[in-house]
Amino acid sequence: MVMNPRELVYRVFDGVEVPRVPMHVESDDKDEEFAFGDVVGIGAKIMAWRKFYVEGGPFRRLDGEKIADWINRIDIDSYEWPSIGDVVADAVKLFKKTAVKYGGKRFVLFKVLGPTETAESFFAPPTKRAGQIYHVFGFAMLLKLRPRVAYELYDRISRYLLELVKAGAELDFVDGVRVADDVADYRGLLYPRKFVEEKYLVWHRELASAIRNRGKYPIMHNDGNLVKAGVFKQLTSIYRGIHPLDFTPKATVSDALKWIKLIINARRLCGEGIVFFTGIPVDLVFNDMVSVNDIVGVVSEFIKEHGSRYLVLATTHSPYPGRSYREVLPRAKIEGVRKYILGQKYG
Repeated sequence: MVMNPRELVYRVFDGVEVPRVPMHVESDDKDEEFAFGDVVGIGAKIMAWRKFYVEGGPFRRLDGEKIADWINRIDIDSYEWPSIGDVVADAVKLFKKTAVKYGGKRFVLFKVLGPTETAESFFAPPTKRAGQIYHVFGFAMLLKLRPRVAYELYDRISRYLLELVKAGAELDFVDGVRVADDVADYRGLLYPRKFVEEKYLVWHRELASAIRNRGKYPIMHNDGNLVKAGVFKQLTSIYRGIHPLDFTPKATVSDALKWIKLIINARRLCGEGIVFFTGIPVDLVFNDMVSVNDIVGVVSEFIKEHGSRYLVLATTHSPYPGRSYREVLPRAKIEGVRKYILGQKYG
């Protein structure tokens, strides 16, 4: 049965039988993303804040500055906060310029950087590493030494993002809103449990509720081992979809097969109806020692173990900086996976 890619993803969220598993291959080139898969995700960026990752944030630590001097001089009112209405309008305008042509043809994601990662950007040092977000965890340090100020900053940023996700969810051609907000690494939580309970999860409930109330699917992007961090069950009770379930490094095929087991175990921890966006490790896609057959084998094993219900087969991340799907081998791997998916029968 031939089905519109957008309708295919909706059926996945409905939990009904699909003629094939849909795919999402994230790329900086959105036409490439469109050609490879059934989902296109486009960032809605507050450009004045995204520049912090290149130019440096307003609360960054200066060269040679003592920690105590730096932390004590932070005054969140010293930053000239822009109008919420203006930054939301600008972000939506830029999003629409790129995204509108994919509406109806693909499942369109309105992607937003969440409050925790945005807060870290306010402390980012200047960098020349184009295309990479460079965290020094200045916000985490502020949480430890001046938690009241950190909470005030977090609330202020979150109010902007709440209005941004509301605006995105109002767009007719948007199907889901994905909030990217890392809270863990492979070892566990990056932030104090008290903060996670009192602010992080509270604000994510607000964001997801605003998205859901406007008839769109709320989806979370969160790196690290969320099960080990003790937040997996909470996040999957808040959001309808979760990406990328990147619980452990996957440098080899044998590592990837172990990773699959972790995902299956995580599936047993969450409630019915949570859509997993995962299954194609970019670690293997951009490992030149891994063949097309190798990665198709990993994907086939993943689908065999997981099943086709509540699954969008997705790359765990966009291509590494300096790498792309214009390279012969990575492209061949994605095309091999696509060919495999199109040739399978499910149900």
